[in-house]
Amino acid sequence: MLLLDKEFSVCDFVSSMSEAVDLVSQDLSNHHKKVAYISYNLAKEMNLSDIETRDIVLAAILHDIGAFTGKERLQVKMALFEDSEYDFHAIMGYKLLRRFGPLQNAATLIRYHHTHYGRANMDIPIGSYIIHLADRIAVLLDERSEVLEQVPEILIGITENQTAFHPDTLLALNRLISLEYFWIEACSRSINDILPDRIRLLRRVLDLDTLRNFAKVISYIIDFRSRFTSTHSAGVAAVAKELTRIYNFSERECKLMEIAGFLHDLGKLAVDDSILEKNGALDHQEFNTMRKHSYYTYVVLRRVSGLEQIVEWASYHHERLDGKGYPFHVKGSDFSKLSRIMCVADILTAITEDRPYRAGMDSIKAIDILTEMVENGGIDQEIVEVVKENFAQINTVRIEAQAEALRDYKEFYSSVD
Repeated sequence: MLLLDKEFSVCDFVSSMSEAVDLVSQDLSNHHKKVAYISYNLAKEMNLSDIETRDIVLAAILHDIGAFTGKERLQVKMALFEDSEYDFHAIMGYKLLRRFGPLQNAATLIRYHHTHYGRANMDIPIGSYIIHLADRIAVLLDERSEVLEQVPEILIGITENQTAFHPDTLLALNRLISLEYFWIEACSRSINDILPDRIRLLRRVLDLDTLRNFAKVISYIIDFRSRFTSTHSAGVAAVAKELTRIYNFSERECKLMEIAGFLHDLGKLAVDDSILEKNGALDHQEFNTMRKHSYYTYVVLRRVSGLEQIVEWASYHHERLDGKGYPFHVKGSDFSKLSRIMCVADILTAITEDRPYRAGMDSIKAIDILTEMVENGGIDQEIVEVVKENFAQINTVRIEAQAEALRDYKEFYSSVD
């Protein structure tokens, strides 16, 4: 069944991406959404416009997106009020989002969200100061303890460091202090349900082309964590789209497959960097950890209304026709043609792309590997035949896409312009 032409909620998509980012560490569970919820309430208390509030919420949901590793995130979370040494992640978050139209304003807010008010030497958007205060409150909240008992101690911590915060944000917090529901909801494990209800009026939609561009940004968050896979998702997206085009699927399905390719490894955000960066075979425990990633891709993407088909194509990329894949062990008729294409696209990209520790395989070796997998009952013979007949064309598309991603990777780690 084809997906109908529809728009996608930017809030839903961004919220799901923040959940993926928080997978890096259990200690960061729902951190971005807590900050977004607190920021929303501060903005409303300050009577900011709906548009300003929307940009603040979007920025808050993604504010630590530039901290790629679990270690970085925990350092940022535990930073003192006056710390500025962790501004690097704010710059990286800004660089990721600054060229994506719907989040350009949010990118600027993220850039300055750790700015110390008393030391600012330039005009900083009020939204950045709101996120700064909300972030510090969220860090001080402890879900394991009675939240209302914590309020006095949290306020002491904020007051003792009040020069770090914009006075207007402190006034807004002062008006929220006595509202029990605010503290209860901010610390609630049901914040996934509470936050969407609060920001319902702030919704903005993405069309398919804009969603594609956002998915590409997310692929950089996935891939730029490791030099080993810095262009992998770009390659998978290009190969999947090209194979879908060769099969004469619709233009819309080709675009959706490209988006699925960009997002297929989203769950790797839950995998520790030491595993992603290991230059050698994974041991049994490490491999089991890695095997979880396609399930996490499924969990995160299924929360976004309208992405149902993309969820399947993206999260089934390690399934096999004989049912010996993972994590769902689908097989036969339950394994759709487009999911099978994604599976082959992932394998083909992985074996033909260059990695720092080995060169990519040539056409002969790559086809031999795919043929062996067909003979073992793992992948679709018809798709592999299509790859054989069109290898040069498909590989050229992959090389060009990964060359572009590599240029973006190098530019990303260059100085801020």
